[in-house]
Amino acid sequence: MERNVKQRKGKKHTSGSKPSVQPEKSASERSAWSKRLTACAVMATALGIVVYLLPSPVDPVPLYLPSPPVLEGPLAPNTLLQGAERLLEGKVFGPEALEMRDGAVYTGTGDGQVVKIENDQITTIARFGSPPCGLQKDEHRCGRPLGLRFHSDGFLYVLDAYLGLFKVNVETGDTTKLLSGEDPIGGKPMKFLNDLDIDSDGVIYFSDSSYRWQRRQNRHAVLENTKTARVFKFDPKTGEKSVILDDLCFANGIQLSPDEDFLLITETTYAQVKKYYLKGPKKGQVEVFADNLPGLVDNIRPRRAGGYWVGMATVRKQPISVYDIIAARPWLSKLITKFISPEWIVKVVPKHSLVIALDEDGNIIESLHDTTGRNIPSVSSVLDTGEHLYFGSYHAEFLGRLSLK
Repeated sequence: MERNVKQRKGKKHTSGSKPSVQPEKSASERSAWSKRLTACAVMATALGIVVYLLPSPVDPVPLYLPSPPVLEGPLAPNTLLQGAERLLEGKVFGPEALEMRDGAVYTGTGDGQVVKIENDQITTIARFGSPPCGLQKDEHRCGRPLGLRFHSDGFLYVLDAYLGLFKVNVETGDTTKLLSGEDPIGGKPMKFLNDLDIDSDGVIYFSDSSYRWQRRQNRHAVLENTKTARVFKFDPKTGEKSVILDDLCFANGIQLSPDEDFLLITETTYAQVKKYYLKGPKKGQVEVFADNLPGLVDNIRPRRAGGYWVGMATVRKQPISVYDIIAARPWLSKLITKFISPEWIVKVVPKHSLVIALDEDGNIIESLHDTTGRNIPSVSSVLDTGEHLYFGSYHAEFLGRLSLK
């Protein structure tokens, strides 16, 4: 036994080759690596300092939204918007809001015009600004007509994002400026006039999405999430104007109730609709009409079957909403605006177009989808004629239409 053990030990020492030993790095090599690591650390620190000190155009506040609603029930995806027609493709740009009179559709376009669309013919009715037009950098001079409504007096009332409030005779093209976009209200400028509605007495309610950002800087307003939006009341007969609601976050669409006893206001970045009482025991009070909607809301318009149509600028999708992630992290908003065009966000959000219908109590009762975003990329406004739904968009180069038959 003892001899066998000795033999095994002997084999252990004599069999096989010795393992190779890596030579230790020389002092000069270790010094070189240390210098490289130090240089990388210094460069990273310097870059971090530069990024931190580089000013950001936005000063965002965190916005924590509830988890987006699940797309089921009345929100279940369908292909209805994928079946919509694209009218006048390449001939009309950015038809944001829509009105109809005697079978003709009226809208404002991205090149500063108010146009009439009838029998596939486009006629310019009015232009408030001056060329050059067509590029976002020229909007403040050219003008950008957004909200528009016909009134029983026969005139078309148009709210230009930059230039103010106008009354237009659609037969003659004569225009009257009722309010200038350069005149402050409540001690603050109006920089992003957006939508309007008119009551039976001719009193006009309209929104200013921000007294800090212009329409051409709308992505900055979305990323900043500050309460710089307001809603106004203006009586053209007396010239009296006032702020009826402030501290809103990107106030957008405006819609009076059928009885004109309350006003609905969409808050785009809060993904909700607010209700402001104009009459009754709650006059002057505000409450949430529809909350945690499945997208960033744009305009709100009447639904012929009852309730309201609401267009979505973009969709908040389960399980991860790009907008919700950014909105809750101000540092991310700052970083994006320091180095990347905010337009980049539009390219990474889901390509999914959505319109919802709300009942008289603010409940979602119906939805229209284009889950590909290819046919109808987004919807700013819905015009319900009873026979068709027309879809406006602030950036599309066509007018969408869906038959209700």
